Amino acid sequence: MVMRDLNIGTKVGLELLTDKWYALTLSNLAAQTVDFMVLRQRVRGLSTLKLLTVLAKLTELQLVVSTTDYAYGLTPTGLELKARLVQLEAWGNRVITAMNEPS
Repeated sequence: MVMRDLNIGTKVGLELLTDKWYALTLSNLAAQTVDFMVLRQRVRGLSTLKLLTVLAKLTELQLVVSTTDYAYGLTPTGLELKARLVQLEAWGNRVITAMNEPS
C-alpha cells in the first residue's frame, strides 16, 4: 500500500513537534502540577499570552491538566508524549554524533 497523505493523527503529532513552544512546554511539565509563573520562567522566549494559548491547546488535546489555582501538569497521555520526545532527542543526538564521526 502506497501512502499518499498523512493521516490526521500523524498531522496532529507533527504539529505539536514542529512548533517548538508545544515541545518546550511539554518538556517543562511533569505529572505533579507546577504554578503558571514557575512554568513561565522555565519556558523563556514567548509571551504570557502565547504560553496560555499553548497550554489551552495542550489541555484541549488532553495532554495537560490545570487546577483552579493556575497550576499545570501532564496527564498520563502527556507523560507518554513527553517520553517520546525524550526518545526523539536521544535519536537525534545519536544521528548528530554519527555524522560527526570520521568515516
